Amino acid sequence: MQTLPSPLPSQPSQRKTLVAVAIAAALTACGGSDDDDSFATPLVVANPASACAALAGQSVEAARIGEPTTGATVKSATLKPAVADAPNGAGTATVLGTPEYCEVLVEIKPVDPAAPLVNTQLNLPSSWNGKKLQFGGSGYNGTLVTGLDPSRNAPPDVPRPITRGYMTTGTDSGHQTQAGVEAYAFALNQEALVNFAYAAYKKTHDVAVALGQRYYGKRPMKSYYMGGSEGGREAMMMAQRYPDDYDGIVSIDPVMNWTGLQTFGNWIGGIRQSAPGAWLGGKTQLVHDTVLAACDSLDGIADGVVSNYGACKGAAEAALAAKVCASGNDEGTSCLSSAQLAVVQSAHAGYRFSFPVANGMQAYAGFGFGGEGLAGNWSNWLVGTAPPTDGPTANGINQVYRFGNGYVRYFIAQNAAFDPLGYEPANFRDRVLQVSQWMDATNPDLTAFRASGGKLLLREDMSDTAQSPLTGLNYFDAVVARMGASSVGEFFAAYAATGLPHTSGGVAAGAANAPAYGIPGRVDLLAVVENWVEKGIKPATQYTLTNKNALAPFAEIASKPLCQYPLYPRYTGSGAGAGASAANFSCVAN
Repeated sequence: MQTLPSPLPSQPSQRKTLVAVAIAAALTACGGSDDDDSFATPLVVANPASACAALAGQSVEAARIGEPTTGATVKSATLKPAVADAPNGAGTATVLGTPEYCEVLVEIKPVDPAAPLVNTQLNLPSSWNGKKLQFGGSGYNGTLVTGLDPSRNAPPDVPRPITRGYMTTGTDSGHQTQAGVEAYAFALNQEALVNFAYAAYKKTHDVAVALGQRYYGKRPMKSYYMGGSEGGREAMMMAQRYPDDYDGIVSIDPVMNWTGLQTFGNWIGGIRQSAPGAWLGGKTQLVHDTVLAACDSLDGIADGVVSNYGACKGAAEAALAAKVCASGNDEGTSCLSSAQLAVVQSAHAGYRFSFPVANGMQAYAGFGFGGEGLAGNWSNWLVGTAPPTDGPTANGINQVYRFGNGYVRYFIAQNAAFDPLGYEPANFRDRVLQVSQWMDATNPDLTAFRASGGKLLLREDMSDTAQSPLTGLNYFDAVVARMGASSVGEFFAAYAATGLPHTSGGVAAGAANAPAYGIPGRVDLLAVVENWVEKGIKPATQYTLTNKNALAPFAEIASKPLCQYPLYPRYTGSGAGAGASAANFSCVAN
């Protein structure tokens, strides 16, 4: 096996001369042994066109990959020219540019010949900051994550990570969406399921490191993972399963209690709402208005946002119970039938298994209160435009049921024709436990991640109904209970963004059921975790969420605090429109 040359000199002029030599030596090898993490940055590739072209057709042997494969092959390597920031065609937003980089498309081969490939994209900027960022996926994955996105939920004036010099990567998680095939069907193949659960992200990491080392002659000095929703679950899984791989992790609204979420989704979205008169169609606005009337002012301002999430539960439950129709039957949009009220109460109460699943979990937290009427929130996730009795694949059914019944039919029953409305986990106990062990990122023991020097940021959007925001906050509490508050404070910080739905970058000004100025939602958490990892700057108690104009010069529209859990933003200002400024709030405890 050929090895890399000796460590490169730290002076840029010498380094430029020798980078091409390093690349030439490394490209025919299966990897190198240069683990020096003190090289100067940026590291500038001397001849990127030829160096990039030379990667095409190269392979990474299975021994270099930490989960079972039969190796990886570079399908293509293309040098992409730099693209400047520019307005979009409509002149309504600035499209962030990208630097010159080598786009590397890789196929990671399975052990089971019947399993799909793991497709990966790796982007290698010609001027490298010495760091790697891996992006997470979404939903059931199946589409290649390019790694070219902006930092998740960062303001529109923050350059893309690749523009900041990161080598970036992403994957399709080891299966490919196909027309006419349900998104969950891949789970019938065990290797594909395990890839989706955790293995594809480890494989992508290892292949990216190996190929990046060949291109630059150096391993990354620091490695980061960022994702939201499914990608947030992946991020939490990386901290738990591969504690030595990542220096910093950002997880947003993670679907980390995956077995609980999908079981709850099938139950609350399907089974509970299939009872006679129980479907919540037409009742979203009633629930939104009732909760808002009960809880809006608990943060000191009636601004259309429930921000004191810790104090809302009792008041909201009582107010909703008072909305039951006099006859108990559905009497229209001004009240809830008894069956509908029972569904609403169940949605907030959550779900309990009759046996513990992975890591001793036996319950799934219900949804929080507020924001139900925001566009795409309850209307999409919990209600839909058609009742669940229309069938598990019908157009218009709510999304928690769609996702949940896909899990039930393909992951558990392993039968596409199984009726998910008759599902009882206890009847499939062994299979539920096995899938839970693969999928759930709920292990509260982060001792190894802390010992490796890793730092973890969690953000939960408190009006999320794609998954329960209480799941991540409860997990944080469980980690504190296991490891102690002072220990956890050294490496793990959690934040609660109030009034925002799933993985939200903010609600726009003028949106229905929101303040006139919208609900701010953008902050660059990648910069926060970078500073913690690289400079030892501990995360602050409070950051500022913003809504900005999407077109340069990106004028600020509104701002609000993002408070470290368990604090919430309490209004301390006065005057009309003062709720649009973070300066008029303070992060406080109940």
